[in-house]
Amino acid sequence: MKMLSAVLHQRMRPRAWWLLPAVALLLGGIGWGVYAIYQKREQRYRHQIESSLQAVNQLQLRAASDWRARRQSEAVALSQDSLFAQAVARWRAAGSPDGEVLLRERLRILVEQQRYTAAYLVDAQGRLLLDSEGVATGGLPGPEQEALQRALAQAQPEIVELHRDPSFAFPVLGLLAPLFDGSTPLGAVWLVIDARTALFPLLETWPDHSSTTESVLVQREGDAVVTLSPLRLRSEEREPLRLPLAEGGRDPMALAAEGVRGAFYASDYRGQDVLAVASAAPDAPWLLVSKIDVAEAFTDAQRREWLMLSLFVSLGLLSLGSAVVFWQWRAWRRERALKGELERNLRWLENAQKAASVGYFLYDAGDEAFIMSRMASTIFGLPADGRMTLRQWVSMLHPDERAQTLQIHGRAMAQRTLLRTQYRIRRAGDAQERWIEVWGEYSQASDAEPLLMTGTVQDITERKQTEEQLTRYRTALEAQVRLDPLTQVANRLALDEAVTHEWSRALREGAALALLMIDVDHFKAYNDYYGHVAGDQCLQRVTVALSSVLGRAGDLLARYGGEEFAVLLPGADAPSALSVALRLEEAVRALALEHRGSECCGNVTVSMGVASLQPAQYAGGDGQARAGVDAAQALFQQADAALYTAKQTGRNRVVLYGADCMAALHPSEWAPLTPARFQ
Repeated sequence: MKMLSAVLHQRMRPRAWWLLPAVALLLGGIGWGVYAIYQKREQRYRHQIESSLQAVNQLQLRAASDWRARRQSEAVALSQDSLFAQAVARWRAAGSPDGEVLLRERLRILVEQQRYTAAYLVDAQGRLLLDSEGVATGGLPGPEQEALQRALAQAQPEIVELHRDPSFAFPVLGLLAPLFDGSTPLGAVWLVIDARTALFPLLETWPDHSSTTESVLVQREGDAVVTLSPLRLRSEEREPLRLPLAEGGRDPMALAAEGVRGAFYASDYRGQDVLAVASAAPDAPWLLVSKIDVAEAFTDAQRREWLMLSLFVSLGLLSLGSAVVFWQWRAWRRERALKGELERNLRWLENAQKAASVGYFLYDAGDEAFIMSRMASTIFGLPADGRMTLRQWVSMLHPDERAQTLQIHGRAMAQRTLLRTQYRIRRAGDAQERWIEVWGEYSQASDAEPLLMTGTVQDITERKQTEEQLTRYRTALEAQVRLDPLTQVANRLALDEAVTHEWSRALREGAALALLMIDVDHFKAYNDYYGHVAGDQCLQRVTVALSSVLGRAGDLLARYGGEEFAVLLPGADAPSALSVALRLEEAVRALALEHRGSECCGNVTVSMGVASLQPAQYAGGDGQARAGVDAAQALFQQADAALYTAKQTGRNRVVLYGADCMAALHPSEWAPLTPARFQ
């Protein structure tokens, strides 16, 4: 026995010496592999954080740029409003109270409906003339005065960038929309915007509730960078932060001003290391800098990765120690654990398939048969034996989609490409119609082996039903957007779309198109006398009366704005349109709504302008008609001129457009509105 022990001892010694370097090498390999995995995961997470911050920065920049472009477009539209400019010219020349009221009403619309903080009418020297409340005094501040001179010289609106002015208690962005009477400058409309309520909230949209995220608009001024929007993390925000570029160091705002774009790492004004993204606003001197503290962005991820790393190392050491000391016993235990884990995973997989209605399958092209999981069999309504023949599958395909589905599968099989498709089946057993989604991949080990497809099948019937409900809801919502909420008739958007459609159709068919512009007489006096609630009820009753007259398919009644309505009459010539207008007038008169504030009669009445023309006569010089509402400009101008004549000649009447109507609307520079002017 001693000799046997000695022999065994001699044989085990070299084996023990050989085992130590192997264990050390294995431990080193595991450590290196775990560290490489950690580095790769950390790099991936860092890239995700940078991409997310860039996405937020681009969304905020697009929102701010769109807001700026929209305001510029509104200023351009105001400058190009010749009717408004002519009204300003007449008021400046005559100083009539009625003219002042009209101008103040337009300024009030800019403030209340287009959400400007203030709107002033100024003369060419920068003196304030009017605002929405009445006569204004004073003059433009220095930056606005310079912008006014540029706007008048270039005949286009000028923006006064974000700045602080002693006249206002908030950051201001101003626009100067120049006005001209022909080539004579009249002055401009000064539009004032409170950036706190209009622009800065666009920079506060973040997908999470991080405590260190911050976006700020900055602008370079000489050798310094200045913040335009408030800094959320700055403890005392009294004045804009101004950083000299020479002293800015690694501050992200200074780096952005020096031309750095995209994602980068820096140290902000608080001395914190941050991940920042800088982008430049198109057609503007603004730079948008979005940032988050590095500590907050990556600390949690590093903690999780180190915990995972320590867990891997501990498990590795435990496994190796157990393998050395209890090799055979450990192998047996591990086999039992793996079997138990496999059983649990199979149960979890089965439960997950049931919860998600997902099953897996294998298709053997040689046997023309499917081998399926229990859930896949349930989806197809088959017994749980796990087999389905090709003939059974084809018979369950919906007849309307059978040929297309077979074609998609055949093409994927012939080209060995990935398969992803959705189709309907009539389930075996209960004949229910179900939607399924199939993901599959074809493979073939060799030419001698049969072609196989492995994949998953999911019951998506509920998802399809939800998509259909969302589609119906979206359609209903789009229809609601085109209704005026007070009168429940078409609004200005629906009218513009209808005019575009009917103009194109009349142009193709050579038909006439008529438009009626309707104004409730002295409605402001009605509101002042009876109150706004009664005024709303009056508009609703007038709408019902007008709608009762229009019974022809295609006729459209729309609320044009305030107390004005419009009626579009496709195919109606001037006599037909005039006949409809007279019936509409009589329908409103029949309401017998008392109106003690009216200057023309004791009941609510309407004034109407009627215009009818042939769109084919208003094509461009090359024979091509213009598109959209712009093509129907002549129709709107004629109806508006007729309405103006009706109001000027005593109201409570219908006027058909004629040459005298346009002459009355524009007496100083009238020219006949004929098809030749649109060539």
